[in-house]
Amino acid sequence: FNSFIKTWASLFKDPSSCSVNSSLLPFYDRTAIKDSYGLQSIFLNHWRKRSSTNMVIGVSDKDLDSAMVRATFLMCPDDMEKIKGWIVGRCKVKNMDQPPRLTPSNLTCAYVWVCLIKSHEKVNGKLTGKNPSYLGFNAGGITRLGYPVPAAYFGNCIGFARTMATQSELSGEDGIIVAADAIGNRVKDLDEAFLEGAENWISEWGEFYGSDSEPHVMVSGSPKLDFYETDFGWGKARRIEEISMDNAKGKAVWLTQSRDVKGGIEVGLALPKPKMDAFTCFFTQLLPHH
Repeated sequence: FNSFIKTWASLFKDPSSCSVNSSLLPFYDRTAIKDSYGLQSIFLNHWRKRSSTNMVIGVSDKDLDSAMVRATFLMCPDDMEKIKGWIVGRCKVKNMDQPPRLTPSNLTCAYVWVCLIKSHEKVNGKLTGKNPSYLGFNAGGITRLGYPVPAAYFGNCIGFARTMATQSELSGEDGIIVAADAIGNRVKDLDEAFLEGAENWISEWGEFYGSDSEPHVMVSGSPKLDFYETDFGWGKARRIEEISMDNAKGKAVWLTQSRDVKGGIEVGLALPKPKMDAFTCFFTQLLPHH
């Protein structure tokens, strides 16, 4: 997809140019992906079942809350290093195993997850102790399939991953460690067996659209997709947002690379005003506190 966008932008920016970098041309051959788990029929049956029972994942426009507000927050490289340093130091002091895969993206997701849980607690009252909070995210599959697939493959070669921690754990003193450990281990599982449990992806994704009282988080986008560097001829975008966030009942998070800060990650949210105020408070104060 990223290669397709770059090719499109290149041609649109300079229509007179007939030359296109061959490495950017989309690769359409679907036989490049081996369906050894029979997932095509499984996924089709899931969607047919939902269609026949009017089970639709998502909400309609009439369900949208007019009090929802959008905001974009920035995680700088220094912020990520502070979070990582605090996690490593805290684990040493408490003789705990360090969470795996402490990458910038995973650290950002862990921090945002905790801030959202604390915001939910502040606005809605005490959390339901041992009840789970799920964090879901998409994961690239091309490099995890165990066999070569052209980098320019044009198709949805992505998977869905879900991890979980209890609400009380996430809102506790070591919530960021809990979140980072849950995310890191799930990514580690994907690296080792990407398609394991894939038959449940659609049903697991549907569980995120429960009642508003369930503090689940869905992450989309990726800082690896350099959308700000894509120029259709009218210059760099001022801001990139995921418009479908408004339909996610305040549970969606959008990640993209920073426009102006090298190595930074922009975090987009759409939340009810009281929860956005609480999130802003935690996002700006929780990091210095640690």
